[in-house]
Amino acid sequence: MTARTLRISTAVISVVLGFVVGWSITAGNIVVPIVAVLLATGLSYFLRRATKDVTKDERTTLLYEKAAGATIRFCVPLIAFIGIILFAFWERLSPEMAAAGYVLAYVACVLLLMHYAFYSYYARKH
Repeated sequence: MTARTLRISTAVISVVLGFVVGWSITAGNIVVPIVAVLLATGLSYFLRRATKDVTKDERTTLLYEKAAGATIRFCVPLIAFIGIILFAFWERLSPEMAAAGYVLAYVACVLLLMHYAFYSYYARKH
């Protein structure tokens, strides 16, 4: 399989997965999206393994690492800020919004802890 065929196959898998997940959510079925995601992940993995062309090199890895770092640096403060705002105005908002503020604040903390743990692990490994 060539790299072009892999890209097309991955795009088709993504579109089909999107349709299946969207349909099953509107139908109220929770099992189908879980099975669909697992099948799509497995199929993508096997297609990637069957590809003979080089699909990833050092430049791709570096770009991926930079994009992941930028995502963490942008999203975690944004999530924390939104959580703090929702928590600060809990008296004027519904209780669900205050709960969402708590959840967002905890998610930001967990993401930071996970980032620190992975950074520490890879710093010791390399």
